[in-house]
Amino acid sequence: MFQTFSPSPGTMDVMKLALGSAGLFSVGLMTLFVAAPAANASPDAEFCQAMTGVGYTGDCATIVGYATDVCAQYDSGAGWETVVEELDARTDDEALTNFIVAGAPLYFCPQHRGKV
Repeated sequence: MFQTFSPSPGTMDVMKLALGSAGLFSVGLMTLFVAAPAANASPDAEFCQAMTGVGYTGDCATIVGYATDVCAQYDSGAGWETVVEELDARTDDEALTNFIVAGAPLYFCPQHRGKV
């Protein structure tokens, strides 16, 4: 469904630094890769552009659907760990999951920015 990028050696170094003991990316470092949207931009388009910028191409509607679902889970009281586990099971791609979880509050639910 999604095509991932082939990282350069420098990118691999950053990715290795970002990997935690559980194999998840540090959300704090991921926010460096996912830029905040412009004030007048469409959040869907900006989010998909940011995801393309970190190497994920594919169906924008699916990626946006995942991100808005992250927001809905936060709205219902779910914690970060639960959101990550559930989305990772759906995407089967830890990096994609973590970029979506990091980007969702920036683009779709700013009231949950503190959860990242």
